[in-house]
Amino acid sequence: MSAIKILVLENEDYSNTQIIDVLRKNGFIVEICENENEFLENIYYKHYDLYLIGINEDSLPRFQLMKILNEFQDSTLKLVISSLPDLIKKSFICGCDECLIKNLMDEKELVLRIKALVRREFKICNDFIKLGKNIKYDIFNKKIFKNKKEISLGEKPLLILDYLLKSRGIFVSSKNLENGVYPANSESKNGSIRFHIHKLRQLIGSDIIISSRTNGYKINLDK
Repeated sequence: MSAIKILVLENEDYSNTQIIDVLRKNGFIVEICENENEFLENIYYKHYDLYLIGINEDSLPRFQLMKILNEFQDSTLKLVISSLPDLIKKSFICGCDECLIKNLMDEKELVLRIKALVRREFKICNDFIKLGKNIKYDIFNKKIFKNKKEISLGEKPLLILDYLLKSRGIFVSSKNLENGVYPANSESKNGSIRFHIHKLRQLIGSDIIISSRTNGYKINLDK
């Protein structure tokens, strides 16, 4: 079972039911919304790794939805599924990361493209990131392994590590890190980020996460 969470914004005619079944069969965690309001409510309370947005001739307002997500700097991956090839160009202009045409796509291609999107976000070509000697991070299952044994960290430290790895090479401010791992309705404080960073350092090594009072945190893999 993958730990990748996908929020599906279904078409009005529920034509993506087969795609949803394929995603679940391949181990993705899938939640479904029937309209834009339900979609916005879900992302207010939860974080997702990918949005799968169904667009057809009756759902053109969803282009505006993608523009709004980008205006609010929602960096969650956006995959558009449509049966209309004419909508591909507009989908990319409005901010999607990938667009697939249903009748030209098979089950294997869908899964491969989603995995390719996730790997691209981490800037890698495989499923693991080496954090140090005998320590690696599984990007699809969101697990850390040390000497091939899983290290138990808890949900929030893993989400923080996940976010920092996607942004590796640059500092991430405490505010941006908090926004990246806590849903919009959360009343989390900066202190919780520091606590989880401390926990990460204890378990995977103090030299992997660099901190700066003015700039925030950065993953250090250049050792």
